[in-house]
Amino acid sequence: MPESTTTIQKYKESPIGPLRSLVAGAALFVILVGITMFTDVFSVILLGLVMAFLAAPMLVWLQGKNIPIWAGTGIITLFYLLIGVGLFVLSAASLVVFAGELPEYQEELNANLTGLTTLLGSYGISLSDIIGPDTIKLQSFIEPAMTIAGDISSVIVNGFFVLVVTAFILLELPTLQEKLNRSFGPESSVSRNLPTLIRNTYDVMVVRTKTNVVLGGSLGAFLYIIGVDLAILWGVLAIILSYIPYIGLFIACIPAVILAWLQFGWGGVILVLAGIAILNFVVENIVFAKIAANDMRLTPLAVVIALLIWTAVLGIVGMFLAIPLTVIFRTLLAGDERTRWLAILMSDDEADASV
Repeated sequence: MPESTTTIQKYKESPIGPLRSLVAGAALFVILVGITMFTDVFSVILLGLVMAFLAAPMLVWLQGKNIPIWAGTGIITLFYLLIGVGLFVLSAASLVVFAGELPEYQEELNANLTGLTTLLGSYGISLSDIIGPDTIKLQSFIEPAMTIAGDISSVIVNGFFVLVVTAFILLELPTLQEKLNRSFGPESSVSRNLPTLIRNTYDVMVVRTKTNVVLGGSLGAFLYIIGVDLAILWGVLAIILSYIPYIGLFIACIPAVILAWLQFGWGGVILVLAGIAILNFVVENIVFAKIAANDMRLTPLAVVIALLIWTAVLGIVGMFLAIPLTVIFRTLLAGDERTRWLAILMSDDEADASV
């Protein structure tokens, strides 16, 4: 029997082993509850941590080009800033375009509702009993959106602090391994697993990003070809929200489906839904499988549980960070013989849990 397996077996059979596991579980629960009390702070820190791990290989590459760490960090931070500004400009411009087309959309909505009322009435169903006697007014939806878009102070402040945290983590990364070696010893699980931790987080984020770009780009092109308004925005929205496992694409496609209904009726809805289903199947089952290889090794059950837990702890940010944070957690578990069995349970392949 391998030495590692013998160690785990002795740990499980020892009366102290289960007690330690119980204490560790209770401590983890207390930590998660504590995080929920300071969600805004920890959301910024964890988002900055993931973004820093994602940019770590780029920082190493820039160092290889004899660019100082502080300059490389500045370049990466500027790159993140430009992405954020670009997304904001696209969202604001699209919202202005939508507001300009609002009267036309309202007419199309009224016509579609009239047809729907007639159709349901033939089956003895009253649409007014479902949505109320008043006509749905799109203006009532656009005004809150304009209000939220106008109040961007919180978004700017949070984004600024995320960039600051990311920058300082990047500045610390080159010396972090040495500090961990001095603090815990080079043979400790924390010191040994830092490179694996960064690599696994980078791998899963890169794989997910590549897949999201292919999916969002294909979706945006498809919507543009069939004539759905604001197709570029819906494609970008699909790229962003697809970081949320399983439900992200569904949320991103709701506005496109509604616009397709307003513009083309039920035929447009069927066409858009069919296109989304086909694109998602091809990208997730063919493109993702080819790109991912062994870089994403969480079971579907682990992903669902992670999504529920991190959403409860961090809110909306937790939905986006569920996968990378779980990969970090799983890597830490796999780095200790006593907790490797938990990493194996979270993994699709038992052999992968040992990395």
